[in-house]
Amino acid sequence: MKNVLIFGSGSIGNHMAYACRKNRMNVYVTDNSSSALKRMQEKIYPKRYGFWDKKIHLIKIENVGNLDIFFDIIIIGTPPNTHIPIYNYCKKKLRYKKILIEKPLSNYLEKNLKSFQNKIKKDMVFCGYNHSISPSFKFFLNKFNKNKDIKKIYVNWCEAWDGILNAHFWMKSPYDSYLGDIKQGGGALQEHSHGLHIMILLLKKLNINLNNIKIGSSSIFETNGKKKYDIFSNIIGFHKKIYFNYNTDLFTFPAEKKITIVCSNRKYEWICNFKKNVDLVKITSNEKNIYFKKFVKTRSSEFENEIKHILKIKTLTQRNDSNLNPKYAINTLKLIKKILKNEHI
Repeated sequence: MKNVLIFGSGSIGNHMAYACRKNRMNVYVTDNSSSALKRMQEKIYPKRYGFWDKKIHLIKIENVGNLDIFFDIIIIGTPPNTHIPIYNYCKKKLRYKKILIEKPLSNYLEKNLKSFQNKIKKDMVFCGYNHSISPSFKFFLNKFNKNKDIKKIYVNWCEAWDGILNAHFWMKSPYDSYLGDIKQGGGALQEHSHGLHIMILLLKKLNINLNNIKIGSSSIFETNGKKKYDIFSNIIGFHKKIYFNYNTDLFTFPAEKKITIVCSNRKYEWICNFKKNVDLVKITSNEKNIYFKKFVKTRSSEFENEIKHILKIKTLTQRNDSNLNPKYAINTLKLIKKILKNEHI
C-alpha cells in the first residue's frame, strides 16, 4: 500500500487525507499545532465525512524526522509562506517519490524562487491547481481550441469569504490566519489564484507568451492594523487583437468562477459550480444554437481526481505535460508579485 505524508491538518489537510484514503493509501498527517491535530480528529473530519478514519495516523511535528517510511507522495497543505521552507525540509530529511504543494506555490514575497526552480528540475513536484485537471476544464480546452478567431477572454474567480470561513469554522475572521494578510499568502489574488493559473494555461494553449502581453492592473485593499489583503483585483491585457480581463474578489455571493471566450461568431463558456456539484461547458453561436455539456462532481471527488492524476504520472516528461506542472504555478506567482508590488508591467 502506498504511503502519503500530509503537512497541515486544516481544511485542505482534511480534504487530502480523505482523498488519499479513498485511493487506498496509508495516511500520515502532521501539524505544528497539537490542538489542530485534535480538531481534525474530533471535529473537522467527522463533521465532513461522518466518521473518524482510524487508519489516519496523526504525527507530532517533532517526530516527523524520525519516520522510517518511504512516502509515495508528500502533500504540503500549510499557509503559503511556509510551502518552500517545508519543501526544503522534506528534500533534506525525508524519503519520497513525489511532492504536491498546495496553491499558491508560495506568498508573493518569496525570495527563494530561483533556488526552488533549480531544485525541482529533476524532482517530481506538483502544485495543487486541481481545477485545471478537472474533466470539465480539459473538455473546454479541447473545444475552444478549434476556433482560433478569438477576440476576448474573460476569467472571473470571485467568491465571498463566507464559503472559505465556513470551511475554517474555528476562525472568526480572515485576520485570524494567513487569509487576511497578503504577506503570508492571503487575499483575493493569492487565495483565488486558481483563476489566474487557468488564464496562464489558456495563454499557453494559444501559444501566447505572457511577456508579450501589455498588462495593467488595479487592486482594492482591506486593512486591519499591520495586516492587509486585496479584497478585489483586476487585470486587463492586450496581445495583437485579443483582449484579456481577469477579475477576482472576496465579496461575490453566490460565487462566480467562470471563463468566457468570445470569438467573431461563437462564444465558449466554462462555468465551475454552475449548480451544486455540476460544472458546465456551453457554446453559443450567432445563430443562437446552444451546445452544452454538464459534468457531475463532488467536492471530495475534485481532490480524489487530483491524487489519481499524480499517482499515474511516472516520469518527469509526463509531469512536464501536466497542468499541475509547477512552472505554471511559478508564472502565476510571478504575475501576482508584479501586481501586489505595484511594479510597472
